[in-house]
Amino acid sequence: MSFGKRPPSTPPSPAPDPHGQRTTIPDEAWAGPHGELLRTLGMSLGDENNLVANESSMNARLDQSKLRLEERTLLAQRNIETRLQGAKARPFFLIPDPCWQGATGVFLMAALDLYPYDDWNVMYLAGDERTAVMLDIAAHPNSNVPQLVDAAQKFMAKAQADLRLAHDEAGATGDYAAFSARLDDIRERVKGLAVAFSRSIVEAWEKRGASHAP
Repeated sequence: MSFGKRPPSTPPSPAPDPHGQRTTIPDEAWAGPHGELLRTLGMSLGDENNLVANESSMNARLDQSKLRLEERTLLAQRNIETRLQGAKARPFFLIPDPCWQGATGVFLMAALDLYPYDDWNVMYLAGDERTAVMLDIAAHPNSNVPQLVDAAQKFMAKAQADLRLAHDEAGATGDYAAFSARLDDIRERVKGLAVAFSRSIVEAWEKRGASHAP
């Protein structure tokens, strides 16, 4: 599975501000009374949570994430071979490939700072049937799981709508602290969806084992 960088057809990002990246909370908000509130909450203009990745920084972050995944995969492979000679481990991406393409991929990476190759989205599964049976590890499906794709796409559509609503509300009220809190909540809910998917994979494997028991 590969995750593409932003497709050429995607409209270009707005010109970056003096920080080199766009911000979720506009600079002018920090100069007024809302700025004092934001600072009281421990936030600052240059916080990572206040910066939205531009195309260049997003692609660099994606490359770094992929490199770390390759390192973790080598370690996972070494570890599994200590349990069974010739065993194979393969990474499985919990939020599936279609969600990392197009506008949804930009939403995940640019708005939420979530990347496909990071730890939270990776589960190591058995790379072949022998490994799965001998070590009792769920087998890699070798493709996207349709049920997970459907559930993830529905979730992402709602999450994007929630964020747009929060952005509109902040623009109307100036309550950018509430917007930041909503952004954090959506980010954690995406990670929670990945956890739920990992549990469903383990449970499906366990049910399969029970059905084959004598």
